Amino acid sequence: MPPIKSKLYSEEEQQFLRNIGFKIQFFRKQRGLSQNELAEKSDLSYTTISHLESTSVYGVSMISIFRIAKALNVDPSQLLMFK
Repeated sequence: MPPIKSKLYSEEEQQFLRNIGFKIQFFRKQRGLSQNELAEKSDLSYTTISHLESTSVYGVSMISIFRIAKALNVDPSQLLMFK
């Protein structure tokens, strides 16, 4: 999935997508995994993981969230909840 032009999303939506990436990165580092290792475990490309964790706005499917959460051994809701 290519990076999405930010014009398509409101500021709030853009921040939501960035927060998902920050959560993925947090749990990945907590588990001592590289981006490549997470990509392999989640059956996604390294490029997808890299884009999600970057500060650019990158759309993500619910299936990708599910696969990443499973690979990180967390509930998918943990990647979507922010305080």
